[in-house]
Amino acid sequence: MHDYAGACILRGVTSGLRVAVAGATGYIGMQCTALLARHPETEIVRLMGRSHAGQRHGDAVPGSEVEVRLEDTLDIDSADVVFSALPHTVAAAHASRWLDAGAVVIDLSADFRLRDAEAYQRWYGTEHPAPSLCSEAVYGLVETHRDTLRTADLIAVPGCYPTATLIACVPALQSGLVEPDVIVDAKSGVSGAGRSPSLGVHFAEVNESVTAYAVSGHRHRPEMLQELSAAAGSDVHLTFVPHLVPMTRGILATAYLRPKRGVTAKQLEEAYAAFAADNSFIRLRGDSPSTKQAAGTNDALVNVGRQDGMAVVTVAIDNLLKGAAGQAVQAMNVRFGFDESAGLEARPLWP
Repeated sequence: MHDYAGACILRGVTSGLRVAVAGATGYIGMQCTALLARHPETEIVRLMGRSHAGQRHGDAVPGSEVEVRLEDTLDIDSADVVFSALPHTVAAAHASRWLDAGAVVIDLSADFRLRDAEAYQRWYGTEHPAPSLCSEAVYGLVETHRDTLRTADLIAVPGCYPTATLIACVPALQSGLVEPDVIVDAKSGVSGAGRSPSLGVHFAEVNESVTAYAVSGHRHRPEMLQELSAAAGSDVHLTFVPHLVPMTRGILATAYLRPKRGVTAKQLEEAYAAFAADNSFIRLRGDSPSTKQAAGTNDALVNVGRQDGMAVVTVAIDNLLKGAAGQAVQAMNVRFGFDESAGLEARPLWP
C-alpha cells in the first residue's frame, strides 16, 4: 500500500493529491479531468493526450477551464495517482511501471476487471499484457468493495453496463431473496462508444432507431457474472441484452428477478432500502427513473417494482459519471480517506 501522506511530507507538498490523467481528451478522460479540477483535495499535475499534445486542455475540450497542457507521453512523473482512460491493453502495458513509481493506478478500461487473464483473452481477443496484476486489482464498485478499496493500489473501475446491472441485482442476490437466474435488458447512449468517430455511432445511422446488439454475449457479461456470483455466493446465470439508443449519455437497466418461494415484496423493498442507506449515491425512487434525471450526477436511481410475481428493478445512471469517471473519483476518495462525495458535486455535461 502506497503512503500518500508520507510521500507528501518527503517532497514538501501541501497543495493536495497529485493526479495525472492519461487519455484526457476522450469522453471519459475529459470527465475525470473536469471532476479532479474542482476536487478540493487534488492537484492536476499531468494530462496526457497524444492527438492534442501541446494544447491546453481548455483549448482541446469544449467547456474545459483547465489550463494544464496536454503531453505526448505516458510518463506520470511524481503523480500520486494516475487515472488511465486509455484503450484496452494500453493501461495494462504501463501499469507495472506506474505502480513501481509509487502511484495508485485507477484504470477505466477493462484490463483489470476480470481476475482470470484467460477469460480476458477469450472476450477481448488478445493476450493480457500483465496477467500477474489481475489478481492484485480491486474491483472499483464502491458499493460492494468499499473495505478492500481502502488499501488498493490498483483499482479496476467497472464498466457502465456492469455498474447499472450490479446495482440492480446485488441487493436481492446478496440477501438470498431471489433465484440465481437473472435477465437484464439495458440501454445506452452513444457516448458509451467513445469520442472517436465510427459508422456504428454516426448520427444518420443511429438517429430515430433503437438496436439490440451483442445478443449472443456482450464482452462485459463475464465481468457481471464474476461480481454477481460473488454477491450470491454461488454461480449465477445471466441473460444480458444491451441496446443502443439515440441519446448522448445515460444507461437504463431493467433487471427481472424471480423471488424465492415465500419472499414478499416488502422483503425485497427492505433489502434495497438497506443498500441505499449504506450508500449515499444510491437513490431509491417510488417510480421508474429516467436517464435524464441521472445525467450529470454520480447517482444511481433505483426503483423496485413487481409484475406477476417477478421483481422488476430499474436503474438509471449517467454512463460517463457513475458508469465511469464519477465512479473512479468516488473510488479514489475511499482509497485516500476523503469524503466519498468530494469533487462529485460538479456536473460536467460535455458531451
